[in-house]
Parts: sequence; structure tokens; C-alpha cells
Amino acid sequence: MNSNQTKINCSNCGEEVSNLDKYCSHCGVRVNYLKSESKKADKEKKEISKSKTGLKKNSAEGNYNKSISPIKLFYLTFTLIAVGLLILYSAGIFDSPSGSTINTNLSKDPHQGVDLQYLQRINQLEKEIKKNPDNNKLLELAHLLNDSGFKDKAIEKYLTYLKADPKNADVLVDLGVCYYEQGKYEDALRYMKEALKYQGKHQIAQLNIGIVSLADNKHDEAIEWWKKAAEINPNNEIGKRAQELIKSH
Repeated sequence: MNSNQTKINCSNCGEEVSNLDKYCSHCGVRVNYLKSESKKADKEKKEISKSKTGLKKNSAEGNYNKSISPIKLFYLTFTLIAVGLLILYSAGIFDSPSGSTINTNLSKDPHQGVDLQYLQRINQLEKEIKKNPDNNKLLELAHLLNDSGFKDKAIEKYLTYLKADPKNADVLVDLGVCYYEQGKYEDALRYMKEALKYQGKHQIAQLNIGIVSLADNKHDEAIEWWKKAAEINPNNEIGKRAQELIKSH
């Protein structure tokens, strides 16, 4: 048998024929046609195989392309960190805590913490006092008005109260505070110093006189009054505050 001879199946009848034959001996179909069809089929098989191989290769390449390189990952991470730090900085997270400033507002011991939520109590006291005058209720009303910001009305009530109890040092100091907060420094100093006539070591009065004096551009006098307040009791809250004011001024 010729070495080039191979057996192929006839595409028409299925019988086995030689590739060297021109016609199928069973059905008469041209063998060349069969050869071309066979070659065509082989070619298609190769193309399909090649196509599948290409798809696998492209798929692998796609997966590779979709993966992030270490360098890109580094820059992406760095960018995210930088943006995060910028946001925190803008929010003031890294700001140094601000030092506490000394509050030079006047001390109004012991009448603190009352605000407008007590408006109902203020109205109630005014009605009760109008029907039946009472100095204790009058003083409570004055304190509430003072602490709630109604300075004019508070001054009116304090003055009314002092007609019955003119030597009450605490009330004189509170009255002075009202005048101070209205910017009336002379009146404030007058009533605060009057309180010292009846209670010479009134520590809050001396501290507040120093504050009013400073507001009235009397620096040296302010320092002297704070020294007096600190000498009375350097260890309590008022004494410590007086010492802080001296150091800061």
C-alpha cells in the first residue's frame, strides 16, 4: 500500500474509501470533494481549537489586567491616607487644646444657675408680692431677675429690698453686679464698697471691686483689691481666682 494512502469515510454514504481514489466506489461521489470537505472540517476544528485557546489566553490576560499592581495599590493607599488626614485636619482633630482663659465675670455667690426657664416662678412671685408684700420673696424675685438677665427689673427689686434691709452686704454686691453688667461702673463700685462698710472682709466684694476697677481702666487699683481678696483666704475658690487675676494682669 502506498504510504500516502489513507482511509477516509465517504461523507455521502459513510463507506470507507482511499484518499487516492477520485470517486467513492460505493456511491460515486468525488473523493476530491471529500478531501476538501475533510480538510475544511480539519481546518474548522483547528480554528475552533485555536479560538478556544485564544479565549483562554484572553481570559487569563483579562484577569491579569484587572488585578492591581503593587505600585498602583501603594499609590491608592497613600492617596486614601492623605485624604483621611486632610479631613481630620480640617475638622480640627490635631489642633492643640486651647488654654483655659480666666473668666473675669463678677462672682455673684450664691445666686447662680437660674435662667429663663424660671420665668413661670418669676411671674408667680410678682403676683404673690403684689397681693401680700414679703421681703424674702422680694429678694428671691430680685435674684431670679438678675440671673435671668432682667437687670433693670432686678435693680428695682434690690433697691426696694434695701429700704427694709440697707446693711445687707450680699444684696449690695448683687446690686453692684447689675450696674456693672450695664456698664455703669461708678454705681457698681459705690454699692460694692458700701457693702464693705458692713462686712469689711467680704471676699467676693473685694474681688468684684477689682474686676470693675480694671474695666474702668484702673489697673493698679484692681491689683490691690485682688491682693486684699487673696489675703482673706488664699485657698478657697475666690482667693485662688484673685491670685490668677493678679498673675494674668
